[in-house]
Order: sequence, then structure tokens, then C-alpha cells
Amino acid sequence: MSPDVKYPRTPYWPWSPSIGRDDGVHPYPGRFVGEPVVVTEKLDGGNTLLHGGKVYARSVLGPSEGKWMAMVKKHHAWKVNEPDVYLYGEDIYGVHSIEYGPVPEQATYYAFALRHGHGAFAPFSEVEAYANPREIPVVPVLFNGRFQSVAELRAFVEHAHAEPSVLGGEREGVVLRLARGFPVRDFSNNVCKSVRPGHVQTDEHWSRSWRPCRIAH
Repeated sequence: MSPDVKYPRTPYWPWSPSIGRDDGVHPYPGRFVGEPVVVTEKLDGGNTLLHGGKVYARSVLGPSEGKWMAMVKKHHAWKVNEPDVYLYGEDIYGVHSIEYGPVPEQATYYAFALRHGHGAFAPFSEVEAYANPREIPVVPVLFNGRFQSVAELRAFVEHAHAEPSVLGGEREGVVLRLARGFPVRDFSNNVCKSVRPGHVQTDEHWSRSWRPCRIAH
């Protein structure tokens, strides 16, 4: 697969409790004030692309054979088979640094972004419109509307960090994005993340000792 469909790196919210070294910081928080914004829960899992009935890890160099993607292959990958649709989501079947409450097999993958072809990310409403009829879970939405000031937005993000995950357990963080669609080249202007204190990024050896999440029966 062409590397230009790889999900871009997401810059940090300037007041994120943790800021890593690699993704940069969003330079203009006022970008998310005054127009429709969606704030979603940032889940702690593996960035996973569904396309052409197959599953790809973040590298998108080829379909993934990882055993930790067994549930998304079983329940959802085959539903995304249009040649021009790229559905991105978080796969929590393999536990990373947070273990959520027991979830059903079909709720171990949560869509968060959609591209039609190579040019633009779709509005968040299109993510929901595509995923919901196919019974593909979507990341929990914490806010959908307008913030009137950076101070109001900062207060919302701080409060969101203090709450537990919608899935049970600790909350990894939140993601802010403009509700409308935008060109891929403008991704870093329109999306940012805020992550919990002491955020641990999964290292390259994670797959050697991975274990599945708790499945609800």
C-alpha cells in the first residue's frame, strides 16, 4: 500500500499533561475555538487501518498478521471493502499500558477517522455515518459543538482528564479535531491530542509479550 495513506502524527495540545518528543505541539489552540469541534476519548491501543477487507498496522507496508488483530479481522475488516475507503481506528484487543473493563469481542476496535481516496479526511459525521450501519464501534464522543474561548476549552480538557474511561479503567486522554473535513496536508492544523500524566508510549518490543484484553461473555 502507498505510504501516503499512513495516519499522520498527531500534535499535542499545548497544555497536555504529558508531551512526547516526536509529535510536536499544536502552535495555535485558538484553532479549536468558534467553529464546530469534536472531542473524543483517546483510547490506548494500536492505530489500525481497515481497507479492502484487510487490516494494516500503522506502517501500512502490508496487511498485518499480528495475532492481536484477531478480533478486528473476525468482526470488522471484511465490512470495509470499497477500494477508495480508508477507515482508521484504535484496536484495544492487545493490552498496551491500560487495561479496560471487559468488552465484547466486537467492541475491541473503535473507528476515529475516514478517508475517501488520498485527498482528505472526511467530516466526523461521515465516520459515524459509515461505521454505524456496519456496526463498527466509533470512539467515545465527549463533546460535539463550539467552544467560545481557549479558557473554556482548557477547562473542558482538564475535566475530561479527571474522569475515567468510558470503557472502564483509566482514561488515556482526549483528541480534539474540527468536525468538518480537511485536506490530508492540513491534518496537523486541525487535530491535536492531550494525554495523561506519565503517559507511556508502547515500545517496539510490545508484540513479543502481548496479552489479550478481558472479553465480556
